[in-house]
Amino acid sequence: MRSNSATTTWVAAAFAGTAVAAGCVLVLSGADEHGTVLALKLTARLSFLLFWPAYAGAGLALLSGMGLRSLQRHGRDFGLAFAAAQTVHAGLVAWLCWIGAPPARGLFVIFGPPLVLVYVLVLFSIPRLRQGLGTTGWWLLRTLGMNAIAAAFAFDFLRAPLFDSTLHAAEYVPFATLALLGAACHLAALRPPDRRREGTAG
Repeated sequence: MRSNSATTTWVAAAFAGTAVAAGCVLVLSGADEHGTVLALKLTARLSFLLFWPAYAGAGLALLSGMGLRSLQRHGRDFGLAFAAAQTVHAGLVAWLCWIGAPPARGLFVIFGPPLVLVYVLVLFSIPRLRQGLGTTGWWLLRTLGMNAIAAAFAFDFLRAPLFDSTLHAAEYVPFATLALLGAACHLAALRPPDRRREGTAG
């Protein structure tokens, strides 16, 4: 019960914090296309900062020994908090469409499937549903989903010339660096599930 309560707090705080941040941008810059695009950039970065520990935490724990084990222990909390923040981001995309300034169709092709995977992972984070997949099924779904989401972030942060201007570099280079570092950490900890354990659990 305490664990569920803590997770709920993480999710609520992530959603509320991201929504407030986006609302401030819209108030200060306007709720038109320009202001909404700025809010989208902010919420993308806030949600990425929540996704990154969920994605790279196991690798960091492996490379650092006991120093960063808490990141791995809270991986599910970070993941669900990321999904909550990403919901605000998705809402801003819907708002852009509503005001008649939808993103390019190609962006929906690139970012749409990873967004769907966010909520598929949330659904199967429910223990009863996750158990239905089995150890191997959950490992495959989580590996596919997390790497697809990470690839979408990497594409977003790396697609433009990083050093086009000082402002652009400050806006993108730190997140591009984290995206690459996160992939390295994730791969360092990537291990197939123990089939013997799955057979015992079944």
